[in-house]
Amino acid sequence: MSKDYYKILNVEKGASQDNIKRAYRKLAHQHHPDKKGGDEKKFKEINEAYQILGDEQKRKQYDQYGSAGFQGFSGQGEGTPGWDFGDFGNLGDIFEEMFSGFSAQGGAYSGFGGRSRGRSRGGDIALGIDISFAESVFGSKRSIIIEKTSICDRCHGSVSEPNTTKKRCTTCQGSGTVRENRKSIFGAFASLSECSICQGRGEIPEKPCRNCNATGTIRKQETIDIEIPAGIRDGEAIKLTGMGEAVVNGVPGDLYVRIHVLQHHIFHREGNDIIMDLELSLSLMLRGGEQIIETLDGKLQVKIPELSHSGDLLRVRGRGVSKNRGNRGDLIIKLIPKFPKKLSSQARKLFDELEKEGF
Repeated sequence: MSKDYYKILNVEKGASQDNIKRAYRKLAHQHHPDKKGGDEKKFKEINEAYQILGDEQKRKQYDQYGSAGFQGFSGQGEGTPGWDFGDFGNLGDIFEEMFSGFSAQGGAYSGFGGRSRGRSRGGDIALGIDISFAESVFGSKRSIIIEKTSICDRCHGSVSEPNTTKKRCTTCQGSGTVRENRKSIFGAFASLSECSICQGRGEIPEKPCRNCNATGTIRKQETIDIEIPAGIRDGEAIKLTGMGEAVVNGVPGDLYVRIHVLQHHIFHREGNDIIMDLELSLSLMLRGGEQIIETLDGKLQVKIPELSHSGDLLRVRGRGVSKNRGNRGDLIIKLIPKFPKKLSSQARKLFDELEKEGF
């Protein structure tokens, strides 16, 4: 059955090659199988139509004989140069791969979707450390030892032995880039890529650094100081910019330190307040008085109101977790009556007297 390739691309029979190309790009992007709502069958059909109409010679043959002369064409027919569309990647990646490193002015093409090739960046490092509850309240300083990629301390990233010279890279002739010819669905393109011999530097060392084998980086252990801010919460991460993996002629990655706050046997946190339970004798809760307690700030004397109830809360201002501008939350003390395990005969008599008084 004859196929109407003009209808498939939604163009008139007399459409220009530029209009055909624009129509193809729009439809291919719309029906790409990797997109939500994409249609693989439709996408193949669109590609087949463009491979015919996008080539002037094939288009003339199609206009004269119809699609019968292209039966079985899938972009890679026997004896017919073309393209195999059996494996679909992301359409944006197709365009970026096709145009990367290419421009009419000889500069770097920004890529499909506006992405551009910038400086290389080292990898990020993530690790976790445990801190005490008190450290999370007041903050602290920690030193950790990690092994990571660092700039070579002998050549300082130059890849050459100290006090030696460099020579022009003969592979790229000192440009740092090499030209590659690539085929695409739109034809053949020349693109520029980083020279693999000199890594884009345009020159190679006369005498390579023996410490890093001319890579400019080494693996080594480093001691890193970490400032833990007051008031940090469990699960939060501290970002240390530039303390990740190093890369020559690029930007180092970052170090992320995730904090795990160990539980305290007395205190726990609610917002910026610190909560604690305080067990008191029944007599102290009934008659009231003063009680010395141990807090994160040291010993503190608190006043117990007369006739306190189980679950009553006492609030001590400014003894909680640090907030903005150095202010702190509060210490909240929950009163818990401490019952004796057994009653002596004298205690029973006293309670009998209390009962007569209505207690």
